[in-house]
Amino acid sequence: MPSSLYWKRLIGKLMPTVPGNRDVILIYHSVAGGPLSTTLSAFSEQMDWLKEHAEVVSLDALLSVPKRGAGQLRVALTFDDGYRTLYDNVMPVLAKRSFPATVYLNTGHIREAEHELSDGDAGHYPNEAFLTWSEVASLSKHKWTIGSHGAQHLDLTRQDQSVIASQLAISKQIITERTGRPCEHFSYTWGRHNEVVRMAVAVAGYRTAVAGEHRPLGINENSFALPRLDIRREYALADFAAVVSGAWDWLGYYQRAREIFR
Repeated sequence: MPSSLYWKRLIGKLMPTVPGNRDVILIYHSVAGGPLSTTLSAFSEQMDWLKEHAEVVSLDALLSVPKRGAGQLRVALTFDDGYRTLYDNVMPVLAKRSFPATVYLNTGHIREAEHELSDGDAGHYPNEAFLTWSEVASLSKHKWTIGSHGAQHLDLTRQDQSVIASQLAISKQIITERTGRPCEHFSYTWGRHNEVVRMAVAVAGYRTAVAGEHRPLGINENSFALPRLDIRREYALADFAAVVSGAWDWLGYYQRAREIFR
């Protein structure tokens, strides 16, 4: 995907949005944490924009039978990995606006009392710390859905079937035991998946899995390859609005073209 913000903005201006029903899933990782995290001020502005222009709903509500009016924008918020900043910084911002959210945990890095540090070499955001189980329990009580991102941060498309099954089952079981609620949602690490992994997720008892394709939800979506829009640290508020509203949906076409010619 192009890294240049200049090109994203330029092409986005040539791709005007057409008002209509639109459901999107947004992906974040951390807020006011390490060098890749979204700043607290930017995140707060983005949530204010959503409060004014969209209906923020839970992932389950977004995926249920649509209840949209003409031109309505619905948004589900998701966060990968499970960093401490979700409890310290994100939860208060969302609670103030009565917004629900979903977090996908790498359960192997969630501890009882200590905040395990992230490992950039393992694909984590650098200079972050993970949640504790008591903090996860608090999130669960504040309209947060707790999903799985695997036990470790592994690319499941590069693992054998025994490792895939273990990663899916262990994380699911731990989350269910810790929260007292079924763990029904999964997030692919780096958004990478294939038929073998998708089938394993279904067999493990998950109802949905999210990936990283940049586009809104369509009709008759594959429940195990749901698209998400990545919100990056460098995005200004106008960029965020363009992403959510559809002016940057061309990034999804770029992704698919690159896969074809890879």
